[in-house]
Amino acid sequence: MKFEKKVILILLCTSFIYVLCAGDSLVLYIRAHPGVLIPRWISVPIFCLFILTILLGSFLVRRAARKQAKIEGAEEAHLRRMRATKGLKTGLMVWGVILLNDFRMLIQGTALRKFAIPGFAIVLLMVVVPWVSLKPVQKAEAVDPENKQRQVL
Repeated sequence: MKFEKKVILILLCTSFIYVLCAGDSLVLYIRAHPGVLIPRWISVPIFCLFILTILLGSFLVRRAARKQAKIEGAEEAHLRRMRATKGLKTGLMVWGVILLNDFRMLIQGTALRKFAIPGFAIVLLMVVVPWVSLKPVQKAEAVDPENKQRQVL
């Protein structure tokens, strides 16, 4: 199986499991208790499952990438790093826009500070993660000896 398909399959499966578990539990609770706020004993495990989904997906993708890096050539490694850079920059832009929207909602007063501050912290974490992950990929690209030849051409 191609590496890209394997990564997409890993990410889709972990996301599907999260949506299935979290979505079903919310739907079942809302149907059983219409008009009532969702209690913490449901929202906290859903948040923990969200974090677990991100960690599990990143662990499995990193493991698959290490296996792939052992067997690929220099050109394939360069293409993989370029795709990773593009994906991380896209994620950084998406979470940056979400962060700006959080700022807007906080300034306009449409979001209560009680709920906005924890949400803001989570979104800020999601901005920091791609930012930190982008640095090693860019360093690896700069150290690559074939990279100098590509830049000259």
